[in-house]
Amino acid sequence: MPINGNPRKDRFLKERTQLCPLFYPSDTPYESSSRSQVVLRLLTFIANGYLVRIVAPEVLGVVYVRLTLLLTTILFLSREPLRKVALTKHSLEEWPRLVALIWRSFPFSIGLAGLLVVVWVWLLDPPPLPHYSLGCVMFGVSALIELTAELPYIYLVNNLYIRAPLIAEGSMQIARTLITIILAHYSSSLLPFIIGHVVAAMVMTSLLWFTYFTKSGGYDKVWYENACVAPAHLRLMMSFGKQSVLKQLLTEGEAYVMTLFPVISFAQQGVFSTISRLASIVMRVGFKNIEDSYYLLFAQMLKRGLPREQQNSDSLETCKETLGNLLRFMTFFGIIITVYGLSYSRLALLLYGGRKLADSEATFLLQMYCPYIYVCGINGVTEAFFFAIMSQVEVERHNLRLLGFSLLFLALSLCLSYMFGTVGFIFANIANMIIRISFSIKYITEFYDTIDMVYRMIPNIPEIMLITVCGSTALLSKFVLEVIADSVLGYICHIIIGCLSITLVLQYTWMAEDTSFKLFIKSILPNRIRDKLE
Repeated sequence: MPINGNPRKDRFLKERTQLCPLFYPSDTPYESSSRSQVVLRLLTFIANGYLVRIVAPEVLGVVYVRLTLLLTTILFLSREPLRKVALTKHSLEEWPRLVALIWRSFPFSIGLAGLLVVVWVWLLDPPPLPHYSLGCVMFGVSALIELTAELPYIYLVNNLYIRAPLIAEGSMQIARTLITIILAHYSSSLLPFIIGHVVAAMVMTSLLWFTYFTKSGGYDKVWYENACVAPAHLRLMMSFGKQSVLKQLLTEGEAYVMTLFPVISFAQQGVFSTISRLASIVMRVGFKNIEDSYYLLFAQMLKRGLPREQQNSDSLETCKETLGNLLRFMTFFGIIITVYGLSYSRLALLLYGGRKLADSEATFLLQMYCPYIYVCGINGVTEAFFFAIMSQVEVERHNLRLLGFSLLFLALSLCLSYMFGTVGFIFANIANMIIRISFSIKYITEFYDTIDMVYRMIPNIPEIMLITVCGSTALLSKFVLEVIADSVLGYICHIIIGCLSITLVLQYTWMAEDTSFKLFIKSILPNRIRDKLE
């Protein structure tokens, strides 16, 4: 049965109810899927670091900002509303209607891709690089190839075959990066990136369809002749569609400003995109998995649109405890990233992209990006709960708020980039996330009629003092050993000091935390590490 009554799902929810883990224990596919994805992401990360060293910043700026914006706009506006509807709890009888919804939304994606390609080619100022128009067309084609795999993706995720989509997406990234690197040695134009994106999209789509036909058994139909789209699904999808437009503006606002207004050069865009990709490896590997996984948990355990009084009491308490522990985890992780990012940003860039990148404005951009990672983590968790339980009326109401947020964010991005240059985009992003967090927390506290989850985000005084002292020690080490003694030995000593200080912080935090938080941390760790903490 593709949607309900799946033994894998029953076992999944039972374990979630007990410990609220992010992944299964190591004897099931979930831990191995997480481990596989991390390995794939790291390989792609290393390959991208090499790519930064051999490709001109102007080319990176065009690919990573303008062409990637075209790709992500098509994918996000097509995928997000559909997945929000289809990845919620459904009965077996609704599966044919979901299949009909999936396929009948594809013509919209084709029209959207065609419209955006026309805008990118004929209405925007073209960069002084060959093959730009071809790049716009083929990036649009690449997006459509990926969208043909929505049916297998939704089926596999709904039935908790988590590993297959993760491996498919990771394989796509590796194929894209390796093809681009190989071809970049023969051409300094956009062609290596164009070919890499198209081939990688075909790799991911092929893997998903192969896995779908392998796992679906008797439910391998890709079309139901008599099935029609459920009006409720269509209305909800339209509501999420309007929300997705606004969310895309909020998420990619700086890219739209860079594309539409000449606030910074293509070379500066290349540096900014490099830093963004380096810093967002944390969000892509960790935060996105957490957000998607716990959105699924909240959506399965709570009923959308019902008030607290009509929800199952055990599910309410479990979700409340899980949400509080998630926010506390994100807070500690974000504080550590922010504090130690000040001391180790230049060293990270030196290892990643070489001295030329480390000695540019990239170091300051990465330092400012660290607090943005912090607020992104908090926002992802709060919105995962928020979007999982909202009714259609609440979705429509929130769309109006997002419209205001979007306009404010675009105005901030434009003004702050003119005032502060490239770093102004990061400041605008941080302000945007803080505003979104405040509204999500307001909704959550009203739903539960308590602010206990907010208190869970606040570290105690000894923890704050220890993090401050250890962070200051690492910062002093940076100036003494990295700046003054600019040598290999100085960098090694700087790394050792950082490792010792962060170990002290983690050990004290583990000893000072309550049992609930420790159980939560154990539940998301591999068994080998979990056993050592016993």
